[in-house]
Amino acid sequence: MGLYPVLRILAFPIFVAYAGVRLIVPEISILGDLVLFNLVALAAALSALLARELSIATGILAWSIGSSISSWNSLVAREIPEWLSDAGYVAFYPFIFFGLMSTLRNPRAENRVHLIDSLIIAIGLSSLLSILALAVTESELSASEYETMLKNFYPIADVLLVATCLVIILRTGVTTRNLLALTGLSTFALADIVFLIQSAEGRYQFGSFIDAIWLISLILLAESQWHHRSDRIKAATHPLLSTLIAAVGSGLVIALELLEPTRLPNGAMIPAFITLALAFVRMSLALTEAQRLSEASYLAQTDELTGLANRRRFLEVLGESAVGDAVILIDLNEFKPINDNFGHGAGDELLRQVALRLSRSFDTEWVFARLGGDEFGVLVRDRSRVDEVARSISAAFSYPFYLHAVGEVSISASIGVAIEDGTRQSLRHADLAMYKAKRAKESIAFWSDGISQGTNVSPLIERR
Repeated sequence: MGLYPVLRILAFPIFVAYAGVRLIVPEISILGDLVLFNLVALAAALSALLARELSIATGILAWSIGSSISSWNSLVAREIPEWLSDAGYVAFYPFIFFGLMSTLRNPRAENRVHLIDSLIIAIGLSSLLSILALAVTESELSASEYETMLKNFYPIADVLLVATCLVIILRTGVTTRNLLALTGLSTFALADIVFLIQSAEGRYQFGSFIDAIWLISLILLAESQWHHRSDRIKAATHPLLSTLIAAVGSGLVIALELLEPTRLPNGAMIPAFITLALAFVRMSLALTEAQRLSEASYLAQTDELTGLANRRRFLEVLGESAVGDAVILIDLNEFKPINDNFGHGAGDELLRQVALRLSRSFDTEWVFARLGGDEFGVLVRDRSRVDEVARSISAAFSYPFYLHAVGEVSISASIGVAIEDGTRQSLRHADLAMYKAKRAKESIAFWSDGISQGTNVSPLIERR
């Protein structure tokens, strides 16, 4: 356990040793510029690995491999293919990027859309900033397509990492971890830009102060991984607006390039195209999520058997009813024997047929619901039609239903009707009226003060 703190800061004393060698021996040397220089990067990778940040550690390790090959080729006559060095430098960026983005993954929440919003904002911002970075590093010197591609890649990738850090700070707050990462990557980007400018002008020298800046950047990045992540990930205040601005900005960059192909630096289109592609993915995910929520909301308020509104939905609408609205409750009288004698399949088919037949009697703005078992409810918005509706419900049971496994069956219904009078007791009153009709063997009963509220029948609103 005591070794961990030492390994965490091991990169720093090695860097001090490297700086000391460079001061004592200003000339380029194998000890200083090949061994100690690259040991600093390897120690930084080890530090990030011990902090359990595998992606960050792998990115720094990739950079150190690229640097080791580049140093070897500068100091030793026998060269290793230069593309291997470039591969290590290039691999640094995706590993660091995904390591940074892991900060925004909340394992306790489904936040794919928010994560993509962060990507769009970061890459969209980099599509704008990279124009400036590419313009600064642009040169008139001839170069191969391969060299031009790398020259364009590095500033774009640097700006993307810095923009990602800024988005992380916006989403998780200002923390020691975030500030160290931002400082390290900003310094790294600055060193890259200075290197590209000096290289384009033919002024860069191996072993110069820029090399030391890269090492300091990696040390800061590795150290940042030892500090706690924020426990709270905030959703963007205006995610749609931010996403829209990033997407529109990227679209304008592409439009400008199409109108004036020579106006923008080569490579500026790459993050703009990626931003627009992510915007389409985000829109697709948002539509899918909205559909899922809509379906979930529908299922939560719908009776699975009949397709009618369920009891929950009926009570929600009833809570918003106005004085004069009418509640009609319907109870099927001969349903239980059919369900018991012929099975639940026959009972379910009968309930579906009842729901279909009664639905034809109601206006679309009224709410018709299955309240549970063999009981149904209707909220009628037109008081003048209450008597007509109640009688049409009763008439719907005057001719038999046909069940596939049974044949024709005849059933009746007990119907209770109550008008909302402002006391919010219409459901209770309709329930009492329905049981009055059932006991009196009548088809319809209307609530009135004459119906005893002392009855031992427990109202529907309490019975369910």
